[in-house]
Amino acid sequence: MAAISCSVLDTDRVPARERFDLWRDALSATHQATLPHDSDSAGFSAFARGWNLGPSLVFETRASAQRLARDPRAVRTDQIDHYIIRLQRRGIWKGDADGRSVEVDAGGVIVLDMARPTVALGTDIDNVNLLVPRDMLDAVLAPFDLHGLVLQGAMAELLRSHLVALTASLPQIPLAAAPAIGRATCGLVAACLAPSRDALARAQAPLELARLTLIRRYIDRHLASTDLSPETISKALGLSRSTLYAACEPLGGVAALIRRRRLDRIRAILTDPRDPRRISEIAYQHGFVSRAHFSRAFRDAFGHSASDVREGALREAGNPSGTEAYEIWIRQLSG
Repeated sequence: MAAISCSVLDTDRVPARERFDLWRDALSATHQATLPHDSDSAGFSAFARGWNLGPSLVFETRASAQRLARDPRAVRTDQIDHYIIRLQRRGIWKGDADGRSVEVDAGGVIVLDMARPTVALGTDIDNVNLLVPRDMLDAVLAPFDLHGLVLQGAMAELLRSHLVALTASLPQIPLAAAPAIGRATCGLVAACLAPSRDALARAQAPLELARLTLIRRYIDRHLASTDLSPETISKALGLSRSTLYAACEPLGGVAALIRRRRLDRIRAILTDPRDPRRISEIAYQHGFVSRAHFSRAFRDAFGHSASDVREGALREAGNPSGTEAYEIWIRQLSG
């Protein structure tokens, strides 16, 4: 009975000076491999063995320390649209998964999205990799951000045990069983990842609120800056533009949030009768270059003019009481 198709790459079959070149060329279709600065290519060694389960692949790797990168150019060029579910049997995998800092120790399980960039340093490498097409996994698990996800607890242990047993059993499994084994393994992966998806969904609202709070605090500290913009906010807070825009979308967008916070601050200033500055001066100091534009924006936001606010504050300055005094305090707090 035919066995599952298997391929082997063993650098020890070639002279020492050629081993890393052989390995680098073999990986070049998907990754750029380089040696750490303090490594000698003559001491490099690597072994990889893989099995084809139809739409999915399994391969185990043992190799010397190396740096592996899958850059945006490779992602665009090869259009490989698979997930890698990797068990780190030995060694450490430490790097960056498209902005997410990740470190996996021996026994850890990580998920990587091959449609997104990755760069990492692997030391004393010994791992098992399951490659699953995106469509295959998406069919059994609602998509969410998997890139750089490190599994924890019982789900990680269950998947670790399966990958170890699978690798040990594949040489004896008949070819006809390969598709069924691949589907069953994909189903187990989905079951193990589902709690992470649910936890992410539960955490999403608090995360979004915390991110928006951070953005608002930064904006409030820089309301008088002429350089306050999506670009400066993104850079200062370490957020991508898309993340910044998504966080501010419920409030009308980044520009709308900046304008509203500036208007709130100006209104709070105008409720303080001790501030002698002209309204136009206050507006200019908060990014409004046109008095007419400021006047329209203020009236649109609050339903009355800036002059009305200042006049009301001056009237109440002598003896504020009741709801009017409370309104003044609240306005001052908002600034």
